[in-house]
Amino acid sequence: MAYYCLISLMILLNSSTFCYGYTELELLLKLKASLAGPQRIALEDWKQSSSPTSHCSFSGVSCDINSRVISLNISYVPLYGSIPPEIGQFSQLKTLVLAATNLTGNLPPQVANLTSLQVLNISNNNISGDFPSIKMIQLQVLDVYNNNFSGPLPKEPANLKKLKHLSLGGNYFSGGIPSQYSQLQGLEYLGLNGNSLSGKLPSSLSLLSNLQFLYVGYFNTFEGGIPTEWALLRSLRVLDASSCNLSGTIPSTLSHLNELEKLYLQRNNFTGHIPTELGSLPTLDALDLSDNSLTGTIPASFSQLKNLELLNLFSNKMDGPIPELPTIKKLNLWDNNFNGHLPENLGKNWKLEWVDVADNQIKGPIPKHLCKGGKLQGLILYGNSFSGPIPDELGACKSLVRVRLSTNSLNGSIPPGILNLPMANIIEISHNNLTGELPLFTFTSADSLATLDLSNNSITGSIPPYIQNFVRLQKLFLGSNKLSGNVPDELFSLKNISVINVKQNNIHGVIPKSIGNCSSLMTLDLSNNNLGGRIPDEISNLRILSSLNLSENHFVGEIPTEMKNMISLVTLDLSYNNFSGKIPTDGQFSFFKADSFTGNPNLCSPFQSTCASAAVTSSVPGSQIGTFKTILFTCKLYFIFLYSS
Repeated sequence: MAYYCLISLMILLNSSTFCYGYTELELLLKLKASLAGPQRIALEDWKQSSSPTSHCSFSGVSCDINSRVISLNISYVPLYGSIPPEIGQFSQLKTLVLAATNLTGNLPPQVANLTSLQVLNISNNNISGDFPSIKMIQLQVLDVYNNNFSGPLPKEPANLKKLKHLSLGGNYFSGGIPSQYSQLQGLEYLGLNGNSLSGKLPSSLSLLSNLQFLYVGYFNTFEGGIPTEWALLRSLRVLDASSCNLSGTIPSTLSHLNELEKLYLQRNNFTGHIPTELGSLPTLDALDLSDNSLTGTIPASFSQLKNLELLNLFSNKMDGPIPELPTIKKLNLWDNNFNGHLPENLGKNWKLEWVDVADNQIKGPIPKHLCKGGKLQGLILYGNSFSGPIPDELGACKSLVRVRLSTNSLNGSIPPGILNLPMANIIEISHNNLTGELPLFTFTSADSLATLDLSNNSITGSIPPYIQNFVRLQKLFLGSNKLSGNVPDELFSLKNISVINVKQNNIHGVIPKSIGNCSSLMTLDLSNNNLGGRIPDEISNLRILSSLNLSENHFVGEIPTEMKNMISLVTLDLSYNNFSGKIPTDGQFSFFKADSFTGNPNLCSPFQSTCASAAVTSSVPGSQIGTFKTILFTCKLYFIFLYSS
């Protein structure tokens, strides 16, 4: 019996685990009190218990066979406190993960007492101060990404010979990169991005023969360029040196990195040409050299890249033709001087998801295979010289989200189905040579389309009643076409519409009273049409309308006095119509200048004692009528002035 009692006592002592006078259960409760902070609502299952092993069932806690805590993994829990010094008393702890938990305060120096620790991850918190001395020789992962640490980068990690993952990015570390980091021969991941580092990139990092991931970009401001010695990083899979003030040319020796999958050098000051040698990288799948000052052409050798899926070269000074890119998924070349045609086979790989070549000098037809794989989401070609018709195949591309083909030389009619794209939120085909009527819309509702811009073409026909089916439409631009017919009631049933522009067409009839239902309308431009009748009183219901242009039409009658209460109206143009009566002066009208009303011969100044109106009948267009009547009206006032004087 005594033997069994002794064994029981030993188990009890082992499982209770006294540390500096506290059991591990008591330490965990102290840890909870500090981590949870003043709100004290987190870790609710961490409770006092008479069971010596109860702490091993706490959420985020793992124990060994002796009920000693070996892992604390508490991530994405809304904590509001700080890490207490007692953390250093968990002598058997191997894993400490407190990621994305809103922690503040400092990292206590007692963490150095965790000599068995292999993983330390306190990323995505608000921990600040200088980084404490780290001497845990078993440490393999040190991740403090996205906190508020400051001061120089710590040199102590260079002594952690087992370290494989070192992430110090997203903080406020300053100064240079310690050359001692080149001693970490087992390092596979080095993240120093998003700090305030300066100086030159150390060429000695080329000694890290096992390094696979290197991040040094964003908010750092280095001097010079990429060391040519980095070509020795033969295990490197990702090199990200984006937005960190690098200059010079891109080293051709980077072509020696045969394992390289992703090369990100965007938003720097690189000059010169893209090295042709980069076309020999066998595993490269993403290349971003955008927003630099690169010149020259895309190397023809890029057509040999068998894994390239992302190519970003936008905002440079490049020119020349675009080579075949047989495996490309996302192609962003906007804001350059590329010319020639888009590759005819673009999209034939069934992978293409995004094409943005806006603001170049590309000509020729739009390739018809762009959506062959049914994955194309963005087609952004504006500001080029594309010609010919829009391929009918695009009208069947149900995956499209953005279609921006404006300012080209496209002709023909709008393909059937282009307005039926179920995912599209932007369709812009303005400033082309399109003809024909708006294609038939077959869906009963459209939940995605927010912007439709077909302005500055030669589109005929009328505004169809089915316009009401675009229930999410916010901006409609149909101006500068050859549209005719009336303004349909259905146009003003759109509850989300904020901009309607149908200026410079041949639309006639009156403004429907249903305009008062457009509670979201901010801009309305019906100028330079053949509209007539009176402005409906219901227009005063548009409480957020800021711009109204009804100029160069045939509107008659008095200006509704209710419009004085439209306090959001800052731009008003009623010029060159046939309005009569006095110009209102109260409310918002006190801010409008005289040119808002010019060209209306029967409109009277609010300061005239009498106001005579005359019927106007003429076959002269409305704009010329207004001009002619203005001259007569001015002469009449002049003679009255001479007679009275």
